[in-house]
Amino acid sequence: MGFFKQVITEKITLAVILLVIVAAILIFTSQEDQSAASVQPPAETVTAVPENESGFTALEKQLEEKLAANLEKIQGVGKTKVLVTLTSDVKKQYARDESVTKKTSKETDKDGGTRETEEVTQNNKIVVVGENALIITEERPEVAGVLVIAQGASDPKIKEQVFEAVRTLLNIQPAKISVVPMGGI
Repeated sequence: MGFFKQVITEKITLAVILLVIVAAILIFTSQEDQSAASVQPPAETVTAVPENESGFTALEKQLEEKLAANLEKIQGVGKTKVLVTLTSDVKKQYARDESVTKKTSKETDKDGGTRETEEVTQNNKIVVVGENALIITEERPEVAGVLVIAQGASDPKIKEQVFEAVRTLLNIQPAKISVVPMGGI
């Protein structure tokens, strides 16, 4: 009877050890998955922009200033005020260094039983050059609408020239553009 008790105790001990090993592997891989999923691109910084403005607002202001400067060069157009609305900020796709490592091991115990384990390690890191993340592509935001207030826009020919210039420069649909004459004192 003591022999059977010893065999059963050994099998229970072996089963407990196996459960502890499997639990440790599961905990290790779940922590690794969480750390890989938490990799975020570094925060983007926009230079020469006041602290209270986002990159989104800065891009709108930059477009407004460039448009106003170009429109004022059209003959018959005086001072202009341009307002641009964008649908979103610039979308950037970062270069990633991805690697997957698989390890498979097959063990046979003294009783002839076999156990096969497979360990998969996944790494997904953003490629950094110097202090900046490496950008693969950069997609400009879509223009939602443009309002141009211009001196001289009360003349239909000037208004049409301003309208066509905005449409051509921004490559947007005519319904997104409004050109109105500037009222003044």
